[in-house]
Amino acid sequence: MAQSPQRPNGTLQTPKADMPHHDSQDPQEAGPSLHVGGEIFPVVEIRTTGDVILEVHFENTGACNKSIPSEDIRKFKISKSSIPSPRIFYRVRLETLNKNSRYFQHLLGPSFAEGSAIAKAFASLAQSKLNPTEIEAGRLPRIKIVDEDAATRTIGRETIFSDMLRIMHGAEHATRPFTLNCLAVLVVMADRYNALPTVARYVQKTLKNFKYPVTLDTKAEEALRQKILIFYHTDQAMRFASATKELILRGSSIWSSADEATTDFQTAWWDLPDGLEGELAHRRACVLRTIASVQMQCLSLYSSKDRQCKLGYDSSGACDSFQLGEMVKFLTRKDLLSLVSFQAASPDDTDDYIWPEIYSGDIENLVGLLRQCPSYQINHYHSHCGLRSKLLPALDYIKICVEIGIGIKFGRSRGDWKNNAWRETSKARSEKKAFWVTNEDGEHVDVSGEKTRAFNFALVNQRATWGINDLGGEKNARSLFTAEKWNWIREPEDNEKALKSRFMRADPALN
Repeated sequence: MAQSPQRPNGTLQTPKADMPHHDSQDPQEAGPSLHVGGEIFPVVEIRTTGDVILEVHFENTGACNKSIPSEDIRKFKISKSSIPSPRIFYRVRLETLNKNSRYFQHLLGPSFAEGSAIAKAFASLAQSKLNPTEIEAGRLPRIKIVDEDAATRTIGRETIFSDMLRIMHGAEHATRPFTLNCLAVLVVMADRYNALPTVARYVQKTLKNFKYPVTLDTKAEEALRQKILIFYHTDQAMRFASATKELILRGSSIWSSADEATTDFQTAWWDLPDGLEGELAHRRACVLRTIASVQMQCLSLYSSKDRQCKLGYDSSGACDSFQLGEMVKFLTRKDLLSLVSFQAASPDDTDDYIWPEIYSGDIENLVGLLRQCPSYQINHYHSHCGLRSKLLPALDYIKICVEIGIGIKFGRSRGDWKNNAWRETSKARSEKKAFWVTNEDGEHVDVSGEKTRAFNFALVNQRATWGINDLGGEKNARSLFTAEKWNWIREPEDNEKALKSRFMRADPALN
């Protein structure tokens, strides 16, 4: 998230650990120099006709865990030397900065001392009949800013800052190789300095063939998060929808981690902006809750007093007991069901009491586990009984809805996704006033008029109409995953009677 322009905190002094820094990416631009505080510093000429010097102090701390080039961070850790915080001097055009960055437009405007100082310096040069675009760098007005490492935790980001300035001035980036981390740092800096429109156009045009790394498992989560941040800030809607879908399916280490304070989780891509982080976590929870509802309804049905086997055989009661046992056996073996004794220890006694763990794996793997449900029957007359016949159609529909509708999508504006957010805003939640009463069955019911969002699988169109070309697919997916109650029993009572009659006609022994 971009910060408001701030004035530098006092006059910057050259740290003792600082050495004159040469931009390794631009040896040909290392000629011009400045004498500052008894030291000579090279000037990076973004424009040889620049009329101001931008002095940037890149503050680095021990929290940095990345570097550009990538191998530098390892060298610092091995040598145990202090991490430098370089001061870099860039020759740029004031008009170009103001045109492409609202940060500099405000900072260098009349409201800030920096802008007033530059205006006075230009007036003084004009009185001396000097053109600032033609004089040496040492006579140009200097602007001092501080770039902290909090958002990227990356050493060497001064090279990416140079690239951002080049892009503002209509040139191409110079950093080679230009990795995913380089692109992520560029986008974060563009957001920080309110230069996203210019950088986004550059990424869409010049870097349209950039090869983003494949992120197939949770080990590549940071790269996936960097892609999401890049796609979001550079208006790549289709890639953004695909990447957010992937993160929802794979899950995040910070959504299930007890230690969110670690420095590994403190960069911009580990806390996605504009409410995206919470929305992604919420969507994953919705999908998992929906999948869990299928097995929970089947367990509830087979553990209730109502007969589930409708064939009318003497073995129907035994069939229900057999199927319930098979369900419990299968689900516990796959670690998808936890059995907690009624004599459980106090929840405060964490040493003795084991709470069921939240599923943190891949959702596609979870669906695959459930599809392994065996089709065991008590005998061959009960081939339609059990979990599998109810589970597979539900999983097929869930899979289609996952493919169609769990990724976050936006249109012309990035903020469009909020119009179809699954997560209610705090304002919407506060406006709901529930009024609970107890009905004749002893159940607590909200009679405030707010309808419970319910999903009924029996009302879903026939399977032939499912698919990614369904115009209402996204709406249906949202309705499914944001429901509060689910009914996965698809066969109405008359179909069960017809099924029973077919079974009886098929077996002469039953006639």
